[in-house]
Amino acid sequence: MTVKNKVKVSQNVVRADTKYWHVFFRFPYSNPKITGKYLFFSKLKKELEKIAIEEIENNNFFQAKINTDEHKKGDEYVLCLYYSDDSRKYELAKKYNDNKEIKYRYWKSNGDTIKGKYSEEFLDKLSDEERTKWVNKRLR
Repeated sequence: MTVKNKVKVSQNVVRADTKYWHVFFRFPYSNPKITGKYLFFSKLKKELEKIAIEEIENNNFFQAKINTDEHKKGDEYVLCLYYSDDSRKYELAKKYNDNKEIKYRYWKSNGDTIKGKYSEEFLDKLSDEERTKWVNKRLR
């Protein structure tokens, strides 16, 4: 991963930019056991950045990433908020339920990501050509 720049965005959170992602992590970085991610979607990247920083800074989440402008699919950004398990899915649902600027999609395990499992909501936002590519990734 080639990092374009690194900037401190709060007292203990750093953002590193790559070609595809804005990656947020607590500094100093530890190497936690991550088994998946909580997914949030929004047309407003700033809303997702606020969640990433808040949860890493104050609520013991490990790492997060948001896709760059050039690499979003459809008209929404995605926030992947990484954690060790799915034990916090209802806590996050309750916390962000009233924010009409975001859509919270609960937990996705690393196993599902590796297998190429994507929601119909995500696939529906793609062009026919892009959808074929993403579905074919799943079949490999």
